[in-house]
Amino acid sequence: MKKSIGLSFTLGLGLLLTACGTGSTADSANDLKNGNSNTSNNIIENTDVVEEEAKTEYTVAVTNEKDETISIIYYPENKQEVIDIDGQAHNIEVNVESNLVWMTINPPHGDHDDSDDGHTHGNDDHNEDKGHAHNNDDHQEEKENGSTEKIVAYDLNTLEKVEEYPVGNHPAHVTLSKDGKTVIVTNSGDNTVTIIDRFNGESWDIDTGDYPHGVRISPDEKFAYVANMDSADISIIDVELKKEVDRVHVGDGAVQTGFSHDGKYAFAGLHLEDQLAVIDSESQELLKTIEVGVGPVQMYASYDNEYVIVANQGSEESPSDTVSIIDIETLEVVEEIQVGLGAHGIVISKDSQYAFITNMFEDTISVLDLKTFEEVNRIDVGASPNGISIN
Repeated sequence: MKKSIGLSFTLGLGLLLTACGTGSTADSANDLKNGNSNTSNNIIENTDVVEEEAKTEYTVAVTNEKDETISIIYYPENKQEVIDIDGQAHNIEVNVESNLVWMTINPPHGDHDDSDDGHTHGNDDHNEDKGHAHNNDDHQEEKENGSTEKIVAYDLNTLEKVEEYPVGNHPAHVTLSKDGKTVIVTNSGDNTVTIIDRFNGESWDIDTGDYPHGVRISPDEKFAYVANMDSADISIIDVELKKEVDRVHVGDGAVQTGFSHDGKYAFAGLHLEDQLAVIDSESQELLKTIEVGVGPVQMYASYDNEYVIVANQGSEESPSDTVSIIDIETLEVVEEIQVGLGAHGIVISKDSQYAFITNMFEDTISVLDLKTFEEVNRIDVGASPNGISIN
């Protein structure tokens, strides 16, 4: 269904946040010419300054769902900014091109029957809204009457909200095209995804399987793969045609999708089967499932196409605390590393140096060095950290 939507656009003034670590180098040419005995020391010291200047810094965005906040973390400086959100921010994605961070917003804690996403227990309690999958006009009326179910975007420079769009019932995950023009949102309560064209203000609601949750766009940007938690399958959406073109059975509790960055494989975390499903992107067929830790949720592939890493959450009653590292060439688990309780969301830096993992049940994120396979930092954040993304 195609429709036009109103854009609530607000511009706020805020403090421009800049990276630290700037310095200057002395001119050692005169020292060499004049035979200064300290020249060699100066050269060493100046080299250290240059190396300090070149050190990569990462901006990591985290949704603290129960706090109704998001954390913006500057790593390795470990500076953290906290933004209050008018509702529960569930999932999040940074768009590098626009320097905006997008998130799905649900009603504040206590105002909604489903205060979490069903990862910690069975999914039967999510079935009551499924009759609305083909009745989006009702949801549009709710949106116009002030529903808090929406997606919003914040500017990473000013940390001010700059865009807002109404979406469907119980929005879960959000993802964007690389240019930031196309926004795709899963509406778990509607059994739909909403595709929004930010440039012309139009949107389309597309039917999926039961309880669509995680979504990511393929590297070639032709398809969006949607994990349907209650129908044990993946909806494949043609982004240009705005319709579902295939549905692939993968297994129970399909909670999130992902891709190898060469586009060869798609992945799906099977939370109820303790497995990672591997799909051939070209044939769009299930290749195999891989046994991982307990209660896997999100996964992310390294940009060097060496590994895909799976966050094993378990349940709130029996939390898991590991990530499974899978060799992309062999599609076999090569390491299982302990992190925090309830490992849930995961993102990898574009230099393939670090993985950042949200630990839902201890309110932290773990920083994993992918060169040594060691946890090198654990950072306190807000209550129930869920989604995570990186600039």
